[in-house]
Amino acid sequence: MAATVAAMEQYGFTPEELDAALVSANADLQRSSAKLKPIETAICEKKELQKQVLAYAKTRDVRDGLKKQKSDKARRAYREKHESVFIIADAATRYFRAHGVSKLPSHKALQAEIEQLTAEKNAHYNEYREKKARVKELHTVKSNLSQILQGEKDREKKHEHER
Repeated sequence: MAATVAAMEQYGFTPEELDAALVSANADLQRSSAKLKPIETAICEKKELQKQVLAYAKTRDVRDGLKKQKSDKARRAYREKHESVFIIADAATRYFRAHGVSKLPSHKALQAEIEQLTAEKNAHYNEYREKKARVKELHTVKSNLSQILQGEKDREKKHEHER
């Protein structure tokens, strides 16, 4: 309670100004959160693309081996023998088509993009964390202030009942 009174004096808020500051801080928090969501989504998409590129790259030797087979019978036998690898390659191919990827990006380029997005996310997250702490502090001050005021009203009622 003493910390609440000290905070009220420090910021110079009246109860009405405290409400306005809390609304403003909540709006800032929402804007900060809105900045983070697209970045997090982009990171997830890039990581999924990276996963599919790696899976497709690992199947290259087997796919090349199929091309080396001379007859249809040998190709069918080779494909049956390496069916799990072809399933992985086909799934990656479907992913690329569904997401409009015509030229596969390099692993290093994707990793650099992910690192850049992660750095950006971390910078925004630090800002988000500060704003969240501010909202929490203001909410605590408001809650404590309402308890103080409620306590004063209760004391006034007790004095009236005693008279």
